[in-house]
Amino acid sequence: MLNRIKTKLGVKNNADKVSFWFIRHGQSESNVLGSECLVMNDAPLTERGTDEARSMARYFKENNINVTDVYTSPLGRSHQTAEVIAKELGLSVKVKDGLKERDWGIWRDLPWDEVANKLSGMDINERYSFVPENGESWQQMERRLFDVLEEIAEENSAGENILIVTHRGCLRAILPVLAKASHDKHEDFSVETGSLTKFSFDKESFEFVGLVPYTQSKNEQ
Repeated sequence: MLNRIKTKLGVKNNADKVSFWFIRHGQSESNVLGSECLVMNDAPLTERGTDEARSMARYFKENNINVTDVYTSPLGRSHQTAEVIAKELGLSVKVKDGLKERDWGIWRDLPWDEVANKLSGMDINERYSFVPENGESWQQMERRLFDVLEEIAEENSAGENILIVTHRGCLRAILPVLAKASHDKHEDFSVETGSLTKFSFDKESFEFVGLVPYTQSKNEQ
């Protein structure tokens, strides 16, 4: 998968200078609910989530990182995060349906703790290939995500630092592949809201930047 992305970038003279910055959206109202929230929802950002997005934009500006493109999942919390960052950086937002969360089919209206209980009886290979009725498997989601990363690489003719705003489940599918880790290590790649992970194509490795300290808005203080 990585080789295909590099092939798309390889047509550019500066391909070895390109970095993908993977961003988990800011805190949303569903994150506050935790395991009680539905597995598929479109909850908006909280005030803290908006502050996290502003702090990420400030991180790029303060570190003189030349961000050239901002891509996002179409879901509200991801799109809102991307909009805040892009506005601060003077960029537009590019929406990719392929960056959205896994489609859980008939499980879409179940709370996370109930879905987790259903999955707990499966081994890792079963979980990887399991398809909820009318939904998609982890494997299918992973393929979709890497297809869209190829699209992003192909579209981006002059990029250096490309921001990709998406969801934790998506990042738990993408990052282990880039790290050449086994699927049973996917939980090691869970990231908090408002976190940054940089993948450098010249080194073929990623650096977990982590949470950017955020400044609370006056209403939250």
